[in-house]
Amino acid sequence: MANQKLETLLNLALETTEADRQKSGQLEVGYSEKDSTWELIVKYNGDIGRLQGVVRVEELIAGYAIVTIPENLIDTFTQLDEIEYVEKPKRLYFATLSGKQASCVFPVTARSPYLTGRGVLIAVIDSGDGVIILSIYHI
Repeated sequence: MANQKLETLLNLALETTEADRQKSGQLEVGYSEKDSTWELIVKYNGDIGRLQGVVRVEELIAGYAIVTIPENLIDTFTQLDEIEYVEKPKRLYFATLSGKQASCVFPVTARSPYLTGRGVLIAVIDSGDGVIILSIYHI
């Protein structure tokens, strides 16, 4: 049965063979084959720093941390009361790539002369709270 504190993608990655993980392009993100550890994003409450030494903990803000943990300790780790939710990192270039394609960035950057945006002025007008603010940026 899947661990309820683990995101679905992480559960799938843990149930999949290393060879299949590598083929997917997404399931192996966060996994180090060299030492069989995972770098995971953890939502926690209380004191997670006490685990330092057993696992590598990099505390962030608002009850989040990045934990580097051996794969064989993940189930035990998620049974701790402090741990609320665990997920694996994601590759973000897919979202960036599709955003660039939707914005037609590739056609204007793939021809000569190349368009870079250098020398462009950008003006932002904000009328929040009844005050008009004008900000001008030169790239």
